Amino acid sequence: MVQTTDMRSGNIIRGLIQMALPLMLLNLINSFYNIVDTFFVGQIGELQVGAVSLVNPIMNCAVAFATGLSAAALALISRAVGASDHEKSNELATHLILLSVIIGAVMTIVTLVAMDGILAWLKTPEEIYNDSRSYLFGISFDYAGMFLLSVFHAIHQANGDSKSGVRLNSIAAILNMILDPIFIFVLGMGTLGAAIATTLSKVLVLPLMCWQLYHDHNVSRVNIRAYPLTLRSVKEIMVVTIPASVGQFFTAFGFILMNKAIIYYGSIAMSAYGLGSKIANLFYIPVNGLGGALSAFIGQNLGAGDIPRTRSCYHKSMIICAWISVVTTIFGWICAPHIIPFFVNNASQELLTMANEYTFYSVATVFFMGWYSLLNGVFNGSGHTAYTLCLSVFRLWGCRIPMIYLFRFLGFGPTGIWWSMVLSNLCTCVVGQVMYQFHRWERRPGQKREKQAVQA
Repeated sequence: MVQTTDMRSGNIIRGLIQMALPLMLLNLINSFYNIVDTFFVGQIGELQVGAVSLVNPIMNCAVAFATGLSAAALALISRAVGASDHEKSNELATHLILLSVIIGAVMTIVTLVAMDGILAWLKTPEEIYNDSRSYLFGISFDYAGMFLLSVFHAIHQANGDSKSGVRLNSIAAILNMILDPIFIFVLGMGTLGAAIATTLSKVLVLPLMCWQLYHDHNVSRVNIRAYPLTLRSVKEIMVVTIPASVGQFFTAFGFILMNKAIIYYGSIAMSAYGLGSKIANLFYIPVNGLGGALSAFIGQNLGAGDIPRTRSCYHKSMIICAWISVVTTIFGWICAPHIIPFFVNNASQELLTMANEYTFYSVATVFFMGWYSLLNGVFNGSGHTAYTLCLSVFRLWGCRIPMIYLFRFLGFGPTGIWWSMVLSNLCTCVVGQVMYQFHRWERRPGQKREKQAVQA
């Protein structure tokens, strides 16, 4: 039986750190999927790294619903747990698992049908086309497993357990590390082998996930016979899921356009971006874990009706984020240049220079990424995923993509892309903080405006 944390009482900073540490570990483990793929693919050649990097945002468009379903699980189940409505939390957990399977299967079919057209639209260079197509084909079968593990983790996190998801994903990550060299080198499958290894590593842990969902009495339990899927429940879940999913889709599609802008500068630039982003994402892990922990705190305390404590959770998480960001940024600037050459055999100087430059700018924006993650934690945890939709659309479509083309026009080269990322994150955080200050996120989604019982 798992241990859970009641986030409605006790020391907030201690509770946030206790919840965030397993999430940081989970984010690190999830990063290993891409890092391990990048490492082994990099042993084939630097252009293959670009092929995989080109495909990742396409995959992220398809898995946008995983983000939405996880947001729904966190917001709705944490509110039910906060209100001590265990019957409701069980029903929601069951329906979220069922929807994960259905939507994951649909996304696989859509990706397989559309992948040739997408790669052609991206004007994928001939030298990486076959590798990109092979990887996209293999990874399209990963969606259902990814959806299920993501929702499983969100269900447990909403109940105050951030460790169960870490355990399952740790097992999957270890399996991925074992399977990658087997499929890539021993079986000679190249980038397709990397995708198959990632997919299979998740499939193999699904029986453990199912057993825990059915038998763990200390968190929301799944029981398909007791809670058949209903239109009412689907509508309730989709009110939260759709805005978060649309926001994630626009984010992922924006990154596809970014890739199109980067590939304009050549395949080496694409490889440098893919390599640098994998390294930079490691330094975002602490602040993103804090944002994930905050979501559950917001949901449970709003469910309990404790508005002052809910606001205090955000304020104290900002203090933690600031300290983490200072340490992480300095550490990243020192270490990143020494990590990058490890991933690619006989990397060209052009690749190393470009990847180092991108990583420098990315690490510089750690605090803004943390601030953005905390704002998303507030809005997702309260169920106001329409706010996260607005922020994600503004970040990419209102700021980053226009800046990319402006800087290209001004002759900045690839550096203009890196600058656009820093500036767009800063602008989005300012807008998100203004949205937070109106405190409309404190009401239930869809609730008409009422006089707040507790004044700011």
